[in-house]
Formats: sequence, structure tokens, C-alpha cells
Amino acid sequence: MPVPRQSVSDEVWEAEILEDEDYEAWVEDPLESIERREKRQLDIALASTGAIVIAFTVFAAMWGTVGDHMMSGIDTSPGASVDINWGDTIFMMRDPDCVDTQNGQDLPEYGIGYEPSLAIDGHGNMFITAHKDLRWSSPDGGLANPIDGQLHIYPDGSCIADYMTSWDYLASWFWVSNDNGSTWGIADGFQETPGTVFDAWATHGATGSACHGDEGDIAVDAMDRIYYLDTYLEDNWIHVFSDGGQTLESGLCDRQSTMAGDDRPWIQAQNNGIVHYLGNSGVSVQDCENGAARYWYYRSDDGGQQWSQCYSMPGGWSTIAPERTGDYVFVAQENQDSATGHVHVRVSDDTGLNWGEPINVGPRNGNPPEGYPLVETNGLGTVAVVWADCPEGPTGPWDIRIAMSYDRGTTWESWEITPTDWEGITMYPFVSINEDNVTMVSFYGIPFDNTAEGQYVAGQEWYLYSGAIREPHENDTFQFEIAARNSDGTPEVLHTVTQYEEDEGDVHALHDFFETVFSPDGTWVGIAYQVNIGEHPFEENEEQRYIKFVRGDLNI
Repeated sequence: MPVPRQSVSDEVWEAEILEDEDYEAWVEDPLESIERREKRQLDIALASTGAIVIAFTVFAAMWGTVGDHMMSGIDTSPGASVDINWGDTIFMMRDPDCVDTQNGQDLPEYGIGYEPSLAIDGHGNMFITAHKDLRWSSPDGGLANPIDGQLHIYPDGSCIADYMTSWDYLASWFWVSNDNGSTWGIADGFQETPGTVFDAWATHGATGSACHGDEGDIAVDAMDRIYYLDTYLEDNWIHVFSDGGQTLESGLCDRQSTMAGDDRPWIQAQNNGIVHYLGNSGVSVQDCENGAARYWYYRSDDGGQQWSQCYSMPGGWSTIAPERTGDYVFVAQENQDSATGHVHVRVSDDTGLNWGEPINVGPRNGNPPEGYPLVETNGLGTVAVVWADCPEGPTGPWDIRIAMSYDRGTTWESWEITPTDWEGITMYPFVSINEDNVTMVSFYGIPFDNTAEGQYVAGQEWYLYSGAIREPHENDTFQFEIAARNSDGTPEVLHTVTQYEEDEGDVHALHDFFETVFSPDGTWVGIAYQVNIGEHPFEENEEQRYIKFVRGDLNI
């Protein structure tokens, strides 16, 4: 073993020790003196080596992660792109007992629906709901789709053999995953409910899935309670779960008792049982405080049992996001229902009891025919808002804009993040943020001049895009890539533009939105989205709409 080289500090230390020794030590037997001196030098050398080891250990603890990133070539600086390794895509399943091979589906074992909402709890359990297909619920197309204005021979129904229904139950879809998205099943109380609406009404409340709904949304609070809200337009049903959806805690078919009809429910939750609900009445309704508006805000502090009333939020399309364990809540809105204007954010610092004046966070240069300004927070002060713009009209090139705040909405940076390597349609942008400020933006997109020559023309294909960067600041660039791919690595086509859609300028094939989440530890993401496969049996110029999920692991 090599002998440690003595440093200057060691020599000083030794000299100080020797100065304090008795003079007699110098007149000891020479051999004893030499032996003592060698032992002392060895002790000093070991002490020095120990100090170096301790210092190195501390340094390694402080800088080990950075060192690992440096060795791996990962850029951890603000604005750096984050690579995502996307897994296989997964269809949401129908209950095997409800599969009807004669109902007109190309893929009868999978769920038909659209506009999927996705939520996640603190253990990585995930929950998806989706708008069920109202026009695929009976042999003549369902109550929402009268044929030639004639009365229906068959009432709406679910899970009936040879009835041509795409429903497993009367509620909106509700799928649960308890293994980080590998498999998906049903929640407690949401088993299949065979029968017609008349059968369900006769046994009203027998199961949660017997509550006749339209479309829903899901929220999770800091105690990992899951709130599933399903609108039936006049009002909403609300169900509360725990244990990753395996225990139903609430009653069945509990009414929310809102003050106005609702066309699009948004529900969010925070802390221990504080629940926020933002509802779109479709038309302006006079309230008790803020004047007429079509968006109404409701708040519950007892886990959704009772709700505040009479508070409108004037403006256009809106979304809401609270801090999971904090006091802040954010609402992003179009400032008004108009083609141009701006996006503003309302901020509450007391869990929704009071709201500040709206803050302008960026322009709207051409209102898209579909979509919302989407707000999200990581609960640690970071807030993001994304929205789409179509300044050249709905079938011309679209833009994506983002606004970021790192101080809970006090100050904002706002800029355009449209893909730089192609132009086309960038619809329904959605944003998620982890606790390290990695920010992922996803959207449905059509690159022009891709699979057909021209802009929005028949033959162009829709894809699912995502891009993520660390702590984005003004003018940082997102590198968007296709997130959903087939087993052979080719891009999954969500929909192909038809001649009818080109002629009519109809860009609504993938409906109104989809959603994304980060895992609790921030190392992976999930996306619930829609894909169209085959022609709809009851709607002309429409498709069969299936719900899918894809997970991506971050290279961080």
C-alpha cells in the first residue's frame, strides 16, 4: 500500500504537538523514541486520509447527481429538452360480458367514446372517464339520434346482446388502473348494468353505473380520494372513491344540486376534501354576485357533499387547477366569447373562497373553433397556461401559445411555442408539470403537405404530439415528437381527413380535448386520447371513436 505523502498542514500539526511534549521525551531511549515518532506519523497520516475521505464523500453526495447527468450527457439546465421513451398504446376495454360482435364496431371488444379525462393519485393509480357515444345506444341509433324524425321503437340501453349498443352501463365511462397504466379495469360500483333506461330507472341507485350520465370529469385530493362527476345536463352525479378506486365511499347517484344546466364539467380537488367545480351552462345565466355568465364556480369543503352557489365567472371557455396541498387555485379563461382578445387568469390564495381580478397572460389572435385555454400547476409555485390560436382561420396554420409563472401567478412570461419544423393544425394543447418544473405540452396535430398535398385537405393525417423541457422561460423552444406509435414504430394515425371534412372545413373529428398527467415521482407521464377507426353506423360522415392510453418514461 503506498505511503500517504505528508502535507504542509500535517507538518505544522506535528510541530504543535511536539512543542507541548515534555522534554523528557527527547532523552528517552533512542529506539523507544523512534518507535513513538513512527506511530505518531502513522496516526497523523491516517487522520489526514480520513479527512480526505469524508470531504470526498460529502462532495460526492452534493454533486453525484450532477456528475451522473454529466457522464450520461443529460442537460439539466433550464430550457433543456427532455427525451421521452414512449411505450405501447393501450385500448380501453369493454366488459367481456357486454361485447356484441353484431353492434357495428370494427373492434367490438374496446370502448367507444371521446373527450377523455385523466387523473392520477399519489400512488400512481390512474382514472379515465370519457364521453359515451349517445348516438350508439340502441338498434335505431339512440334517443340523441332520431332517424328521419320518427319515434324510437327501442329505448336507450346498455350491455344487451344483439341490441347494437356501445354502452356497458348508463353512466359515462370510468376506467381504473392500479399498476401504473399497464392494465385497466372498473371501479367499485361500476360493473356492467344490462338493460334499458327503463330498467335502470326501476332500480335507480342500485349501482353507480346505473346513473344515466353524458360526460364526466375526475379529480383527486391530497388524501387520495377520487371524485368522479358525471353530468346529465340538468345536473350532475358525484361519486367518491378511495383505495385507488377500489372502495366506493359515497352514496350512489348523489346529486350535486347545481343552479344551472351544464354542458362541460370540470372538477378539481385539493387538501382534505376541498373540491372545485367549474361548469359551462352554454348560455349566460344571471347569478347573485358577478353578473350574467355561462361559467359558474362551485366549491365544497366537505368532500363534495354540499356546494356553494351563486358565483359566476364572466368570460369564454375556461379550465381550473388547484395546488394539491396548498391554498392557491387558478382559473384560465378566454376574456370573452369572441374571435380575438386575450387569455386571462383568475387567482385565489385561500382555496377558492375569494378571487382576485383577472390577469392578462397573452393574446388570442384568432379563436379556434374547438379547445380551451388549459391551466395547470405543480403545487410548488409554477403555473402554466397553454392555448391554440388560428389567425388564418380554422383550416389554416395554427399557433400554440404558453404563459408561465414561477410565483403563483404574480408575474408571467408569455410566448409562442408552435412547432418550428412544420406548419399545420395544432389542436387542444394540454400541459402537465412535475415538481422539478419539467413541463410537457401535448396536442393533436396535422402537418400540412404531409400525407396529402396542401393544407387541410382530404388524406392528411392527425397524430398525437408531445414535447417536454425543463423550467421553460420566454422564447424557449419545445421539440415536439409523435407520442403514439404502432407496434412497428410507424406513427399511429388518429384520424384521416375526409373529403366531407375538407369541403365543410370541419376540424372536429377528435372532438374537444384530451388529458395528460405526470407520475407522483415525476419520472413518467400518461396520456389518454382518442383514435377513430371505421365508419359510424348511425351518424353520416362520422367515425367510430375509441379511447386509448400511452405511457412515456422520461430520460432525466
